Amino acid sequence: MIGIIALMAIIGIILAWINLPGTFLFLLLIFLFDFFLETTFHYSLNLPENYLLWMLCIFIIAEIIEFLLNAVMVKIYGGKNSSAFISIVGAILGAIIGNTILPIIGGFIGLIVGAYLLTYYNESIMGADDKKASNIAKSTTWGYVISKSMKSLLILIFVFYLMI
Repeated sequence: MIGIIALMAIIGIILAWINLPGTFLFLLLIFLFDFFLETTFHYSLNLPENYLLWMLCIFIIAEIIEFLLNAVMVKIYGGKNSSAFISIVGAILGAIIGNTILPIIGGFIGLIVGAYLLTYYNESIMGADDKKASNIAKSTTWGYVISKSMKSLLILIFVFYLMI
């Protein structure tokens, strides 16, 4: 059972890092696994009442933090509002292209490179010099790394709770 939960966690973390809703899929898999255990084997993961609902709320807040963190990082370094949006587009496109070239690992790399390149390009055409555009692009990249790490940590905390 621990192996199945660990596999679900790995899938959720990988999907979160390639800009897909890994946290929500992980939560759905845990719900379905618990339902399967209860209906088939009359065994349960013994989750407290409303625990999955609380985790859903925490994961929604984590998604909101991810987008806000990206915008805040751009503004801290003096970027344009459009760069916050462009970095999201770049991350999604980068993850898709990266996954096409090299599945999973390419998605990680593509997310970071895509966000960086499109943010850099946007700031450059908006009149920022190379150094400023590079700093703004780095800030969006760090925002993504921090937020994806946070979401991965939330999944790991949830798994740790299930193992107790």
